[in-house]
Parts: sequence; structure tokens; C-alpha cells
Amino acid sequence: MTISASRVRIPARAVLAGVFRPPVRDRAFWVVQAMVVVLAGAHLFVNLHSSPGSGVFPTGVPVGLLVVPVGYAALRYGLSGSVATAMWAVLMWLPALALPEGHRHTAADLAELALIIGIALLVGFNVEYRQLVEAAEIDRRAAELRYRQLFDTNASPILLVDTKGVVVEANRAAVALWEVVVGSGTEALLGMGSEDLVEGRLPETVRLQPEIGENRDYRLSVSRLESAGGASLRQVVLDDVTEEHRAGTEARTWAGEVLRAQEEERRRIAREIHDNPLQRLIQVARRMETLGSPVDSAEEADRLIAARNELLDVVARLRNVTRALRPPGLDQLGLVAAVRGLLVDIEDEEGLTAELAVTGELARGAPEVEVGVFRIVQEAARNVVRHARATRLSVEFAYSKDTVHVVVTDDGRGFDQTGAGPVAGSHLGMLGMRERASLLGGRLGVRSVPGHGTVVEATIPLGARSAAS
Repeated sequence: MTISASRVRIPARAVLAGVFRPPVRDRAFWVVQAMVVVLAGAHLFVNLHSSPGSGVFPTGVPVGLLVVPVGYAALRYGLSGSVATAMWAVLMWLPALALPEGHRHTAADLAELALIIGIALLVGFNVEYRQLVEAAEIDRRAAELRYRQLFDTNASPILLVDTKGVVVEANRAAVALWEVVVGSGTEALLGMGSEDLVEGRLPETVRLQPEIGENRDYRLSVSRLESAGGASLRQVVLDDVTEEHRAGTEARTWAGEVLRAQEEERRRIAREIHDNPLQRLIQVARRMETLGSPVDSAEEADRLIAARNELLDVVARLRNVTRALRPPGLDQLGLVAAVRGLLVDIEDEEGLTAELAVTGELARGAPEVEVGVFRIVQEAARNVVRHARATRLSVEFAYSKDTVHVVVTDDGRGFDQTGAGPVAGSHLGMLGMRERASLLGGRLGVRSVPGHGTVVEATIPLGARSAAS
């Protein structure tokens, strides 16, 4: 398997960058530069001590001899060595070019120097390019080897899929999962076609049946790879999240059972308070009312009236407790009636303007849904009373065929959602509302801006069957 393209391309700027990295730490490089100095010195000496048209070298030591050091530098060091050596050669030849007329051969020397520099640049560029290509190829092969090792030893099943959705490569974990993988289509293996294997549009998890064992849940991740010849492949990694999902399911079940037990306990306590002590206190208050006169004095009459009023106050407080524990109208009259009663109590006790609006065709939900939605509204209203410093509270119910959409709005001080969050003490309330919505199969969001109030929105399926109640 070859993942990267078979032809390595090196940009020209990467090759030219070698010009600025001469091999100054290599001793052989300085030997070559010394050879240039010797040739330039010999050329200058011959020109100074020979007459024009005479001698073995009528034009001095040939400039063409510089091909040896410059060419060696180009072949050994590439562009960096050839350019540095060529520039050094030109610098060393300048004294010969500055000799008086009759002892110099400027035109011939310049032509030969230009030719040598051109050859040096051409050879150096090609050598530099070849070296970079070889280094890149070595890196590519090393990366491919590392990928192959990771691919084969990864505990997660990995598939390489072509554009038609056919598996062209699979690691050992994938083979152990399906036995026959290569040549199979993703539709048969994953239940999705090639067009569905797009990053960002995958299902959260897929459930697969191994050849041996129970169904397992896998989270998919897709990335693009380039194979030999430039063909496009997609790498599909399957992360086993079965235990993670199982733990999450167990946690949600436990939380639901806790809420159910809490609601049952609230119902029991509210019923016991209402059926026994509350009724007896009411009877005592009525008996005190029938006593009337005679009493020994007006002072005793006033005391009797004060005691009766205090008893009635206790009765009112117990009624509030029972309503908070379990609204009496929730089971008989439904969610909307229970919320209307809650808002009436808030108006009477807190002085807020509380409004209720209902749109859509009113429908009763499952008992656990109505209890859960009521608790969400109750907690949101409680946060408004405790923290918002609001003057107005509104609750809206929008019923559709299968869901109820709840919006709780206030005109209070709000909070900064980008900072520390709501006022301390309402954090757990927010978490509780979100958890209830999640346990009912719905979702809940909160929007708030400092100075502009808070909006709590929840969408809950009416037929949800959950442990949330």
C-alpha cells in the first residue's frame, strides 16, 4: 500500500534556498576553494611574467581549468557549493582582469568565466534538486512505513475506501470484525454508501454485528488520503464506544430512577400532609370559629381570634408546601393548569406580573413528561424569583403533533454566558433542567444578556417514556 503520490515534487524556491547554505563546515569544500586560489594565482603570475604571443600559455593559465573545482563542488554539494565556488572564482580572477593592456585577456576570460558559472549553476541546480527529491522520498517512505505500522497494529478497525465506496485495504482489527473486508462495499459493511462518508455529516454512531460476540457501537471518523498515482482514498476509523455508551445509559437510568423516586416521595409526603395534619388543622380552626362567645373578657376573645388566625396561617403554609411538593392539579387537570396555578401563586407572593400563553392543539403528554416539564418551568421560575430581579415573567407552551415547546422569559438582569455564567446558586438549577430535558429525550437551551433578561427554551416529546418522573 502506498499512501502518498509516487512522484515527489519539489518547489523551485526550496531548491534555490540552498544557495544561502554553503557547506562551510566541510574541509573538502575549503580544499576546493584553495584550488581556485591556486589556479587564479597561477593565471595572474603567468600573465605578469610572459610577453603577449609567447610562452606555452599565450593567454595565461586557461580559465577553463576552473571547471574542475567548480564542477566538483556542484556534484558534491549541489547548488550551494557550486554557487559559492563560482563566486569565489570570479573574485579571485578580478586581479587578472585588472592587469594593464598587453598582460590581460579580458574578453576571453570573461567569456570562459560566464560559461563556467552557467555550467556550475545548471549542474548545481540539478544536483540540488536530485538531493532534495531523494531526501523527500526517504522521508515519504519512512512516513509510509510508520503509517503502515500504525495501520496494522491499531486496535480500532480501519478501512481505506475508494471513491466508489469499495474497501481497498483493511487492518487486522477490521478483518477480525468482518472476516471478508477487502472488495466489499461500505453499504454492506457500515450501512452507508460512499456519498455518506463525508466528514461532518456522519451519524454519531453505528451499531455493527461482529462475526463473533454481541453488537457493538462504533463512532466513525473520516479523512482523505492520496494514494500512489494520485488516486483519492478515504480512511474510515471505527472507534469502539460500546462501553462509553453503556456507562452513559446506566448513568441516565440511575438519574432517572433517582428523579422517579424523588417524585414518588414528594407525592407521598404531599398526600400525607394534605390527608392528615392539614385536614385536622382545618377542623380545629372551624371549631375555634364556632366557639365565639361566651368568653370571660374581650382580651380572651382577641387571643382566641389571634390563635385562630395563626392556625389558618399555618394551614396556608402547609398548602404551599404540598403544592410545591406535588401540584394537586397536575395529575387531574394536566400540565397547563398546574403551571397556571404556579404563576398565580408567584403573582400573589412575589408581586411579579406572570403570564401564560398556549398555542397549538392542547394535548396531554405522558405522566412523566408533564411532571418533567412542570419541574423545568418551576425551576426556571424559581431562578427568576431568586436571582433575576425581574418585574415580568412569561411562560409559553407551543403544542405540535408530537412535542411541546416551552419558553420561559423574564425581563430581569440576565447574566453573561461567556463569563462565569449565572449567579451562583442557579448553576445546579440549570443543570437539573438540562438533565430532565435530556432524560425525556428532549433538549434545553438558555439565552441571556446582562441587563436584557433570560430565555429558557425546551422542546420535549409528548410521548416520552423515561425514568425522569
